[in-house]
Amino acid sequence: MRLSRPASEIHANIAPARPRPSRARKLLPLLGLLLLAWVLSQLDLGAMRAAFGRIAAASVALACAFFTLNLWLKVARWQRLLRAQGIALPHRVALAAFLSSQFYAQVTVGRVGEFLRIEALLERGVSPGTALAACVFDRLLDLYVVLGAGLCFGAFWLGDLRLASVAGLIMLGLAALGVWTMRLLDRDPPPAWLERSARRPLLARLLRHARELVQGVRPMLAPGPLLEAAGWTLSAWYLYLVALFVLAAGLQIDVSRVLLTATAAFAALSSLLPVTISGLGARELIYIEVLRARGVSGEAAATLSLLHLAVMTALAIGLGLLGTLWRARQRRAGEI
Repeated sequence: MRLSRPASEIHANIAPARPRPSRARKLLPLLGLLLLAWVLSQLDLGAMRAAFGRIAAASVALACAFFTLNLWLKVARWQRLLRAQGIALPHRVALAAFLSSQFYAQVTVGRVGEFLRIEALLERGVSPGTALAACVFDRLLDLYVVLGAGLCFGAFWLGDLRLASVAGLIMLGLAALGVWTMRLLDRDPPPAWLERSARRPLLARLLRHARELVQGVRPMLAPGPLLEAAGWTLSAWYLYLVALFVLAAGLQIDVSRVLLTATAAFAALSSLLPVTISGLGARELIYIEVLRARGVSGEAAATLSLLHLAVMTALAIGLGLLGTLWRARQRRAGEI
């Protein structure tokens, strides 16, 4: 398929130029590295090296295999969500675009680089809001599963049913907020206060893209696509956790998988913090504090966290670079 209009014209109409971030904002993620340095300074680095030395290469290879399948399931989920929107994207293009975005996700705060996969849709003439819809929707699915697992497993593990009830109310509250936002943006004509605020060109453009996003999300909320997306999401996170279980077994960490699931869920949320890169520093602290209560040494807990992150990061960067090269080759061949 050939472009109906130049790519430069498409990109020129996406959004106005943004101001360059301040130096303080650029340095903010370094706080996570400082936190990591402080955490490591409190541990016996010799014991951590010994823990790394105990794990077999076969365990690391198996964890890599499970995480690779995790990425493939997320590609399939994205492609199915696009199909629900009526957007046909060849699997080879979806795979290359998704893997490429994983590279940028590793080097951006809050993993916002993951949204760069929409370029494959923009090049096909899809509007920005519609292109973002599936990306935002699958990110929310991940967030919902991780937050629910972290809060509910943590509550049940602590034996506090009231906390579990609060967790459930939070999840329902997030869902209600999403429904309210969609209805607000979908009103025609919009509320007077929203119409007044959208008189400025920038706000008007943002409102238009937000409405496109809502229209793009609507087909994915139908029972069939929503249940299918939930199935893909749970399957992908199961493989993510299995990779963690394999590494924990390789490090001879003998704790409940429920506890590991709760720990991983809390740690995964730390990647959204604007003061860390992929949660580095915060996730190690979470692993240490949670697992230490079950008799796991801080050195073993930190090693598990770093090893799990290293497997994910190495695969995301390695496969992401291959995806970037593959996507460039597709563009040269006019296969957008």
